[in-house]
Amino acid sequence: MTVSKLTPALILVLTSPAVMASGFALIEQSASGQGLSYAGAAASAEDASVMWFNPAGLTQIEGSQAVAGMHVLLPSNDFTNSDSRIEGVMPLSGDDNAATNGLVPNLYWKGQYGDYALGFGLNVPYGQKLEYADDWAGRYQSIETDLKSVNLNANIARKLNGHTSIGFGVNAQYVTLNMSQKIFTGGADGEAEIEADSWGYGYNLGLLTQVSLSTKVGLSYRSEITQNAKGEVDYNGLAPGQTLKSDVTLPATAMFAVTHDLNEHISLLADATWTGWSAYDELVIEFANGSRSETNQNFKDSMRYALGMIYDYSDDWRFRTGIAFDETPVPNAESRSSRTPDSNKTWVSVGFNYQVTPSISLDAGYSHLFADKAKINKHETLSPSGLDNYVVGEYETHVDIVSLQMVWNY
Repeated sequence: MTVSKLTPALILVLTSPAVMASGFALIEQSASGQGLSYAGAAASAEDASVMWFNPAGLTQIEGSQAVAGMHVLLPSNDFTNSDSRIEGVMPLSGDDNAATNGLVPNLYWKGQYGDYALGFGLNVPYGQKLEYADDWAGRYQSIETDLKSVNLNANIARKLNGHTSIGFGVNAQYVTLNMSQKIFTGGADGEAEIEADSWGYGYNLGLLTQVSLSTKVGLSYRSEITQNAKGEVDYNGLAPGQTLKSDVTLPATAMFAVTHDLNEHISLLADATWTGWSAYDELVIEFANGSRSETNQNFKDSMRYALGMIYDYSDDWRFRTGIAFDETPVPNAESRSSRTPDSNKTWVSVGFNYQVTPSISLDAGYSHLFADKAKINKHETLSPSGLDNYVVGEYETHVDIVSLQMVWNY
């Protein structure tokens, strides 16, 4: 008996999306940016968290600084079944909401060495936990998805002259994954569980220039990162477990951002971000027994657009607001997976900064994400039976995000 064909549905979620951003990137990397829907993030250097969006922004921060942030993510991801089935065998029923709450931490440090600004960041660029009921309609394609990651990012930046700065960074990224799904046997269901992990490496760079007394422009780029995932699949006694490996390319991103000081109190911000999801095209999995599986993900490149405003009310208080549109890379219902139930999202955000002491300030941000309804019509061939399984229905998603951070200048 062989059930190795199960694992494409499992392993593809090594890069499956958290519901907080389109695609599979977590943009929640700054509480100051959260209140703006991350508008203008590559051109606005309010604190050291700018290094994630544009390392050149480190040159705008005087002295040394430490930033500690936390984001509380409260998603809802309701699935309504319409025609899920095992073709020619039986219909499958069961609505569900697999979303679970999550925490995303960020840590940043900025220092100075002569003419060079130095920075180090610790981030969570990917992460999600989806947990469906054992008897939901899509149980033969997914039950649990638990994805965790950490990114270590060292940066250096320098001013080229009085109005232009450049920055460069290197990244080491670790991903760990645990997943499960049911196996159809015609009798009592079996279950498959997978564990996998990987280290990947990449770089980021940026440019920040003051084009006028009131306007700054930022350009930044984050490279692709290839994860050479290795792990094991356990069939819980139904068949012998085995090891597997798969190379997965996480996409590059590029951001163009502008900030403009309308007057001494109001600043306007805007940006456009491209993500090269087409690099994540085909997933190839190699098994210890010599078999091989290929799955086309059909992802397309996507764009994100954001507008924001900062209002400096006083020396102690600063208020923020922003809106954004996140385009999904999932092209249609046939390409949408129950592990990747992504759709276009609209952000609405508010936030503030409060100067507690001359050296310590606090940032808070809140966002509500409205997601388009997402139809799913996902077909997979069940192993070992060879039967056709369809998950058919609709997802309705919304997300609330609360972000807090402390900034310490020393």
